[in-house]
Amino acid sequence: MSKENKIFYIGEDDSGRRLDRVVRKFLGKMPLSGVYSAMRRGKIRVNGKKENGAYMTQKGDEISMDFSLFALTDSVSEEKKKYSVSKPDVLLKTNDLIFINKKSGELVHGEKSLCEAVAKYFPPKEQSLSFKTGALHRLDKDTSGILAFSQSLRGAQGFSKALQEGKIGKFYIGITEGKPSLKEFKSKINGKECLCLIKILDFSKEENLSLVLFNLITGRKHQIRIQCSQFGTPLLNDKKYGSKQKKLFSEYVSPNKYFLHAYKLIFKEKFLDELPKEITAPLPENFKRAVNSVFKIDLTNLKT
Repeated sequence: MSKENKIFYIGEDDSGRRLDRVVRKFLGKMPLSGVYSAMRRGKIRVNGKKENGAYMTQKGDEISMDFSLFALTDSVSEEKKKYSVSKPDVLLKTNDLIFINKKSGELVHGEKSLCEAVAKYFPPKEQSLSFKTGALHRLDKDTSGILAFSQSLRGAQGFSKALQEGKIGKFYIGITEGKPSLKEFKSKINGKECLCLIKILDFSKEENLSLVLFNLITGRKHQIRIQCSQFGTPLLNDKKYGSKQKKLFSEYVSPNKYFLHAYKLIFKEKFLDELPKEITAPLPENFKRAVNSVFKIDLTNLKT
């Protein structure tokens, strides 16, 4: 690398993309007009030559960028990057995907989030100008359990496609107030059809609480929480969606924290190498203590 330029090489995840899109992502918030101007002036070159923004990158291309361009972007300063994030609890890591056991209370996006932690501790092996590791589905802040992150563009596209085609089974365990009377929750949320299959694992008549296994068929924001409320059995402590239970299990969790855990992913068809048939995230200790204090079920060999 020269004193005036930074040199980068196009890898598998950047190949076949327009040069302006690759470069603009890498240069943060530089206006597109600024990117084109830098190309015209030769401050951005491909294999030593000027190229326009429509150039389709190829694996192995050498991209050189003038150092002055980096000072003009609005990318995050090194000072802001110094905050500490804890190393995530990894359930499984492959070349294309990484599965994290998210804690209740952890943010998925933003500062001090799981996205920042995964990027810090588990960066993709092949450096990419345009691809960044990221979460591939949603979990609310106070929902614990399995969360998949991409480690390659191949992994991101493969997982997302399989999810859309219903090839990934998503199972959650939660504690509801009352006993669901149906085997499925079928309703609309914001005008969109939503479906979740229900299996009651145990019921405490004394406490009027149910331990429920949810098989999430669709994947809307807050779906399980909203549907539990719609059908009259809100999640315990979920004040936002209608919980009125007085017993808060304050010895296990802080008040207003509901009990919902993304327990298992089942891969119905193999769409990527190195993936097992299923991945399970053990219940958090405070969740297990709450279950053991109310229910009689043994979750050790739970079958979905």
